[in-house]
Amino acid sequence: MLPGSGTLPELLAALDLLEALRREHLPGTTAANRDRAAELAVVLLDAAVRGLPGLAGSDATDDAAALVDLAVRAGQDRIGLRLDTALDDLTRSGSALMQGAALAARVLLDLTDLASLGTRVAGWIDAATGPDARRHLQRLLGGLLTAAHPLLQSAPAALDPLLDRVERLTDPEFLDRLPALRGGFDVLTPAARERLLHTVAERLGDRLDLALSAPPELLARWAAADAAGRAALLARDIPIPDPPADAAGGPTGGANRAAPPGTGLAPADRWRLLLGRQPDRLPADARRYARALDELYGAGRGEGGIDLGHAAGGGQEAAFPTAREWADELEALFGTTVREEVIARAAESGRTDVLSELDPAAVRPSVELLTSVLSLAGGLPEAKLAGLRPLVRRLVEELTARLATQVRPALTGLTSPRPTRRPGGRINLARTLRANLAHTRRLDDGRTVVVPQRPVFHTRTRREADWRLVLVVDVSGSMEASVVWSALTAAVLAGVPTLSTHFLAFSTEVVDLTDRVDDPLALLLEVRVGGGTHIAAGLAHARSLVTVPSRTIVAVVSDFEEGYPLAGLLGEVRTLASAGVHLLGCAALNDQGVPCYSVPVAEQLVAAGMPVAALSPLELARWVGDRVRGGSR
Repeated sequence: MLPGSGTLPELLAALDLLEALRREHLPGTTAANRDRAAELAVVLLDAAVRGLPGLAGSDATDDAAALVDLAVRAGQDRIGLRLDTALDDLTRSGSALMQGAALAARVLLDLTDLASLGTRVAGWIDAATGPDARRHLQRLLGGLLTAAHPLLQSAPAALDPLLDRVERLTDPEFLDRLPALRGGFDVLTPAARERLLHTVAERLGDRLDLALSAPPELLARWAAADAAGRAALLARDIPIPDPPADAAGGPTGGANRAAPPGTGLAPADRWRLLLGRQPDRLPADARRYARALDELYGAGRGEGGIDLGHAAGGGQEAAFPTAREWADELEALFGTTVREEVIARAAESGRTDVLSELDPAAVRPSVELLTSVLSLAGGLPEAKLAGLRPLVRRLVEELTARLATQVRPALTGLTSPRPTRRPGGRINLARTLRANLAHTRRLDDGRTVVVPQRPVFHTRTRREADWRLVLVVDVSGSMEASVVWSALTAAVLAGVPTLSTHFLAFSTEVVDLTDRVDDPLALLLEVRVGGGTHIAAGLAHARSLVTVPSRTIVAVVSDFEEGYPLAGLLGEVRTLASAGVHLLGCAALNDQGVPCYSVPVAEQLVAAGMPVAALSPLELARWVGDRVRGGSR
């Protein structure tokens, strides 16, 4: 019997099992079993294709790998064209990781040509001019290289634009992007990065394993003389000669390029740095960059990860004794902005020792960083947790203020009481001016003033709210970012006088955190993300809070990967919908409104009476505002 829903990796695992049955790779199979396996494979493959939109917001590398596996299977089964629209949508509106993976899948299915692949990757590097863009670049490369790295080794059309872009950047431009590039290529195994480095060397005409018999002192004098000669030519505006041609009349190696003016790092050294390989062959100054990034990324995992030979990625330098020394080295090499980015990535990867190096006043607030700090804070003793509170407070306050600026205009009309001529509340200046335009007086100096003979006031807002908003938030392990956005959004909505805002956190149990809803810092420190998913239990608790169904909004924030039988969940939805409660399922709650959810479960919830959508906090506020103002359900 098939389950009611499944993730893409689970569907692909089931397809592998059915394929083994169909090919008689398992003992005891019969002709009837093989025919049934073939029929079920068609059903599961169709379910996998229909579920692709639910991957748009995923940041899980397993989902990226599963997407590529589905593309390979689709190519084998000759159904690649069915994926065309879904993959195109993912490359345009998915998370950065899924955009890269979808692009790789399109290339594998011949829906995108190799030249376009290379040009697009070069464009990603050009656009990585700020912290957000560099983080985006790392995730794009990570998704792309999940499957497309063999193409970079075998297809010059894909590799050449990337080679050119890495080479033509000035040193400061390259070094600003280096941590992101290194992080993007880190998804490859050490052996795969080593193979790519040799391919790059061949394309550059620089064989990295070429041994030189000259002693280091002589090489240093040659390099100094060469630099002095180059500087003299440039000072006199004398063109620098092209590299010598080989016997065939072309450049040696087919692509031997001179470093452009303003660059000091040779192209081969740049690739050693961004691939994290062969640090012992780098110049002394460049080894500092390699060592600093090795502290974060190490030698790598997988094939070649324990290779400590001449081509190893880690070198022989000692690790940094303390996080403070590492942070100081990053500051000296990359500057403050990139230093904060690298330290934040280290925190996101689970290093608690770097948290003390994040300056609350200088760090750039982001939900990703806040999520990582909160996840690490749960395992810290109270003494260290106290030192983190200023950082967490700064992140929460900054993000809440930024969100409130965006959301409050959508709530206009909910926070403003009705005008009245009875004194008691604050004066309504705009209405007072309009009501008294006929009562003006010209002063001796020529100015005209309005005499408010009939002032208009705001009514005092009643403390008891007219509407009840119940946020039912999934805090299972896959929902970290949405939990943070939910807490920030709840804090903003709690300031609306006409709303009574409740916050229910659930995994397999339900915790009512309504008493902390106006303090997002306290709420987030209280929430413990992790565990399974029992959405029906969260809705059952929400149902107990309903007093006036027509003035109650229940919004569920979840990926809808229900861990319990769906019958209970669908029953709760039908009960609330039939009572007249306003229901909404948020497949994601983030600043971009990009979803990551189970499409089959969401379809059943829609049929039961709960609309499902991926929303940003602003869009959620607009939806709530429409309901309170009397909009359609």
